[in-house]
Amino acid sequence: MRIFSVNIGGVQVTSSSFGSIQYSIIGDFYRACEGGLMSTGSGLHVGENGSWSVTLSFSKAVNNVAVVISGADTVTRPEDFIFSTNGGSVSIIPGESCRMNIVGNTITPLPGQAGSGFYLINSTPYTQLTINGGGGSGGSVIGVCSASVLGTQDVKSIQNEMIDPTQVKDILTISSKEPLKFYRIFDESGKLIVSSTIEGNKKDINLLGIMTGSYIIAVETKTQTINKKIVKK
Repeated sequence: MRIFSVNIGGVQVTSSSFGSIQYSIIGDFYRACEGGLMSTGSGLHVGENGSWSVTLSFSKAVNNVAVVISGADTVTRPEDFIFSTNGGSVSIIPGESCRMNIVGNTITPLPGQAGSGFYLINSTPYTQLTINGGGGSGGSVIGVCSASVLGTQDVKSIQNEMIDPTQVKDILTISSKEPLKFYRIFDESGKLIVSSTIEGNKKDINLLGIMTGSYIIAVETKTQTINKKIVKK
C-alpha cells in the first residue's frame, strides 16, 4: 500500500493505493481527439501491469470532485475506471470528454479507440472517493483537479443561490451574483441533453421538451462551474 497526503484549499486529502500504480510529481494529460495538453501536474500512472485501486480521503465532506483521465485505450483490454464514494450512488458528469463511454459509475474507452477527458464525480457529499480498474493496454494517467476540491458547506451555499427549483415541471431559473457564461444539462448516463451560452446574471430555462427523470445541470460562471442534480416532473 502507498500513502501520500496534501492540503488543497484547506481540505486535507490523503491517498492510499494498491496494485499497478506509479505516482509522478509532474505529469502531462493529453487530449485524445484534437491532440495537445489538457492539463499538467501531479498524477498517477495506473494499470500498466494489471489491476489497481486508489482511495482519496477528504478531511471535509466534498462533492463534484473533478478527475482527469488521459491515455485510456482498448489495445489489450478496455481500460475501465470505476468510481464509488461513501456518500451513496455516483453520477458522472463529462466535461472535455473524447471517445469515452459512461455507464453508471464506470468510464471506458469506446471500442477500438483511445480516450481522455475531465469528469465530475457527483454524489451525496462524501469523504472518501475510490477509483479502481483492471488495467491493461500500457496503462493510463489519472489526476484530480485541485480547484474542484471544495467543502460542501461552500458548495451548498453557492448552489442554493443559483439554481431553483430542484424539482421542476417547466421553468428552471439560474441566477448568480457574478456573470453567467454557460449551462449544460446531462442525463444520468452522462449524455448531453441541452446546452447554451448565457448573458447576464439570470436565466430561465424551459424544460417542457425534456422527458421526466433525473438530470445534472452544470452552470459555468466567470470564476467557477457549479453542478446540481435536478428532477424533471
